Amino acid sequence: MNQYILIGFYLILAGAALQDIAMLRISNLFSIALILLFGAWLWSNGLPATLWQNAVLFAVVLLVGLVLFAAKWFGGGDVKFLSAGALWFDLQGGLALFVYMTLCGGLLSLLLVIARRMLPAGVRERLGWPGLQPRGPIPYGVAISFGLLLALSLNGANPDGRLRLPDLHMSGFPAAPSGK
Repeated sequence: MNQYILIGFYLILAGAALQDIAMLRISNLFSIALILLFGAWLWSNGLPATLWQNAVLFAVVLLVGLVLFAAKWFGGGDVKFLSAGALWFDLQGGLALFVYMTLCGGLLSLLLVIARRMLPAGVRERLGWPGLQPRGPIPYGVAISFGLLLALSLNGANPDGRLRLPDLHMSGFPAAPSGK
């Protein structure tokens, strides 16, 4: 069951990122889907004693996000989507999420700055995507999606359903024969 939930999680992330690129908005359906999928995750993995951390992280992200939205620094869809994604993590996992998301957001911003400077004005206008215009918007839902993807893949969710990337230390392989 966890594999199907994981596939659904990744499909939701991909859909939200693509919609944000295309329309510079994230539908509420993606946020609702993440919350419902977390319910399925809990049903599949049980209720941990640390579930309160997920709720605290969700509430803090939502409240800080609403302040950033009021200051026009963050989009409303981004706030809801990030809050719904944060629900999947405890406080330690939330810290990893914000590190990954910040790194992805910085890389995304850098790529957009480079593209805005490298593309001639005529090409940017013909493409018609507002994200390529000087001082244009940044589809931060892409950074949120990649941050969530990395946080879930590298750190796992709470409760721990063991959905991490495989161990690449090759500790399960026999030792190489010595050349004696």
